[in-house]
Amino acid sequence: NSVVPFGYFVTPVDDRLHFGLGVYVPYALISNYEHAFQGRYQGQASKVEVITIQPTVSYKITDKVSIGFGPTINRIEGKLNSNVNFGSTQDGQVKIDGDDTAYGFNVGLLADLTDDLTFGLTYHSKVTYKLKGNTEVTGANSQASPITNALVSRLNGKYDASLNITLPESSDASFTYRLNNDWTMYAGATWTRWSRLKSIDVENEGTPTLPVLGSPLATVTEELNWKDTWSYAVGAAYQLNPQWVLRAGMAIDPSPADNGNRNVRIPVGDRKTFSVGAGWSPTKDMTIDVAYAYLWEDDVSINRPATSTKAGYSAKYDNSAHGLGAQLTYRF
Repeated sequence: NSVVPFGYFVTPVDDRLHFGLGVYVPYALISNYEHAFQGRYQGQASKVEVITIQPTVSYKITDKVSIGFGPTINRIEGKLNSNVNFGSTQDGQVKIDGDDTAYGFNVGLLADLTDDLTFGLTYHSKVTYKLKGNTEVTGANSQASPITNALVSRLNGKYDASLNITLPESSDASFTYRLNNDWTMYAGATWTRWSRLKSIDVENEGTPTLPVLGSPLATVTEELNWKDTWSYAVGAAYQLNPQWVLRAGMAIDPSPADNGNRNVRIPVGDRKTFSVGAGWSPTKDMTIDVAYAYLWEDDVSINRPATSTKAGYSAKYDNSAHGLGAQLTYRF
């Protein structure tokens, strides 16, 4: 279970200029497997959270065209845990922690093409992070021989770690069409440049070099080799009466990873989401929105080869999730 908060504030400066401030989560990942998970050498637990603060200004160029711009202040925190075994009855653990603050921007356009048709276009910039943290190794040992155990045990310790990673840019386009006073239709598409994520490479300083194995912790690598994606969404809203509006929508979001590159940390497949919701306005100043979404993914396979410190792992995944949303809007 996870809770994802967000909040937005907007105020007019004059008839054409507005200022806003948003706090939201553009990216997040949490995966946590049971202790006896057979793929624990490929990844036991993962957590990546990004929180964004975005001040924004928008300007109405004409009565039909508005533009907006906002820099983004992005704080990322990441944790990657996995098990390691060099021939012992007990596993060792590798825990990687890091964080950073980086900057980007969003820019958008909103245009009334007709009295009933509105077009929106938004560009979200890439954000490059340079995470600093540490890699901690505990429980590394071997029962092959006392000499081997003494060598492997040298891996235990805490090392300064760094990770450079770029989260990708994306672009959203959408249309809103008002059929009549009761019905409004929506359609949109999003392109995301996931191909920026080739791998996650954590560089560790001061790790020991071992015979045969070399320096297995000098660089800890997670191969990704993701590809760009296009996702699509459609929806509709029905104004039941002045106080109530009903909504429904459907989205299709292809996976950026294929079976040959998918890993246990992010075992996602092609995703579909269906959602229903409602908005209630008890007064002209307040609206309460609620929504339910069901998310399911195509069955996918994972086939990860063995390395000097990781056992191989193959499995099929069948993923789904439920989502609940609630929002309070107050106008003053």
